[in-house]
Amino acid sequence: MMKQLLISGFLLLIILTGCSVSQSGENDLKLEIITKQFNSWVNLMPGSKPSFFISGSILIKSNENAVLDSVHLLKCEVIQQGKLLYVLHPDLQSHDYNMDLVIPHAARFFSVNLPSGTPIKKELNLEEPISIDLYLSIINKVYRQRIDSINVLKTY
Repeated sequence: MMKQLLISGFLLLIILTGCSVSQSGENDLKLEIITKQFNSWVNLMPGSKPSFFISGSILIKSNENAVLDSVHLLKCEVIQQGKLLYVLHPDLQSHDYNMDLVIPHAARFFSVNLPSGTPIKKELNLEEPISIDLYLSIINKVYRQRIDSINVLKTY
C-alpha cells in the first residue's frame, strides 16, 4: 500500500513538473515580424469609382518554442502626418500550406490585401506618404507592426 502511494505521488510530481515546464515555454515566445513590399495606391481611372488600396507581405519567424498556428490581422490603421485616416480590416492569407507548424524556428509568410471599393477620403493627401499600423494577433497576444513612409501612387 505504501509503495503504491509513493508511486502515485512520484507520478503526480512528474505530471505537475511537466505542466509547469510547458507553461513557462509560452512565456518564452519570441517573434520576428518582417514586412515586405507594402504598397498603397488610389484608382483614379476615368469611368470607375475612385478607391484606395493597400497590399503587402509579412514574414513571421518564431523561436524554437513557438507554434504559429493562430495568426490573425485584427485591424490596419492608416496614418498620415500624425492623423488617423482609416481603420481597415484587410484580408490576411497564409502562403505556407504544407508547412509543419511545430518545427523549430518556424516561419510563415502572409499577404495583406485590402478589399476593393474603399473610398478615398478627402483628408488623404496624395502628395504625402502614409504610415500603416498592423495589429496582429499571434498565439493570443497582440503585436503592433508599423510601416512608415509608404508613398501613395496614383493610377489612371
